[in-house]
Amino acid sequence: MKILFTGVYPHLYGGLERFAERAAAALRAAGHTVDVVGDPPSELDDRDFVLMQKIPPTVADLKRLKSRYGERLHFYAHDHELYCLRRHYYDPLRRLCDRTYSFFPCRVCAAVTRSSYLKRNITRPLCAFLDEMRDVKAFVPAKYIKDNLVKNGFRPERVKVLYPLFTHSFREEAAAHRWMPEGKLRILFMGQLIAGKGAGLLIEAARLMKVQRTLTIAGAGRDEEKLRSRSPEGVDFLGWQENAQRFFKDADVCALPSLWNEPFGTVGAEALSHGVPVVTFDVGGLSDWLVDGRTGLFAKAPDGATRVAAARTPAAFAAALDAIADSARLAEMGTNALDIVDRLFDPGNFMKELLQW
Repeated sequence: MKILFTGVYPHLYGGLERFAERAAAALRAAGHTVDVVGDPPSELDDRDFVLMQKIPPTVADLKRLKSRYGERLHFYAHDHELYCLRRHYYDPLRRLCDRTYSFFPCRVCAAVTRSSYLKRNITRPLCAFLDEMRDVKAFVPAKYIKDNLVKNGFRPERVKVLYPLFTHSFREEAAAHRWMPEGKLRILFMGQLIAGKGAGLLIEAARLMKVQRTLTIAGAGRDEEKLRSRSPEGVDFLGWQENAQRFFKDADVCALPSLWNEPFGTVGAEALSHGVPVVTFDVGGLSDWLVDGRTGLFAKAPDGATRVAAARTPAAFAAALDAIADSARLAEMGTNALDIVDRLFDPGNFMKELLQW
């Protein structure tokens, strides 16, 4: 098959880009021809399958793709851009959102943002994009995103959950893993150092922990200098890393303290593929792969609830990290993590579900 991926920009690298990179490599290995571009080409040649991974720059671009490819055109909703002008799906006070898109309230919310984003957010013709996108077949990385698209007018039968591709679970690496070898819980954070990813909250949680710990932070972002200045002893900043997955072999737990509705949480699922449990908040689509008590822990409110604001605090996150700090429990969760990766992220199933729809 001749396949085109659009909406993948080389100057960015996150969950979307890792998805495209792995999917394209697997498709090429299976004998398909795959081209990966940012904006849709000005000349649309013949393709058997087209996957938009971001909304095209203009409604006219979208209409052009639909006219050319019809049912061969698909969309992968990696994030919230189709129903949230701010794309983060939380309001300026950092309260998580659950509303459907509505022109005036969402415009007001989008206006309260950084000045550099103001024009982009306010002028986006989201209603027009939604009108055009509702009849395009959409893949999503988690049931949570499917529910959001359906709330915003997509027909359920036109939205399919397709988990991102992981080549395999790293069972040999996991079998050699030594848990808490010096009696300290080795915490790993990988991600952008921006407010929504929660690195600041994690640093505060590290201060509150009762067990001994180390904290390794692999990533960069606009908050890096501020986070470094307020970090306690035992926090190691590595900066941006090309191959950060190598750090899983020396970690006991992956911390994912996201304060926004993560559509999927690629870093956490990658940790499971290395047999490393995850501690996180119950936000967005993370519950598709994080089984509380089996592959990691959700931070909890005092009454035991997870999907509430009272669970998203430094104290709750610290308590979850303390609770997981047992070598036998970590080893059991690591084994469970490998099993769920093999079940949910089977490459053969991914290829079939992607192309045969």
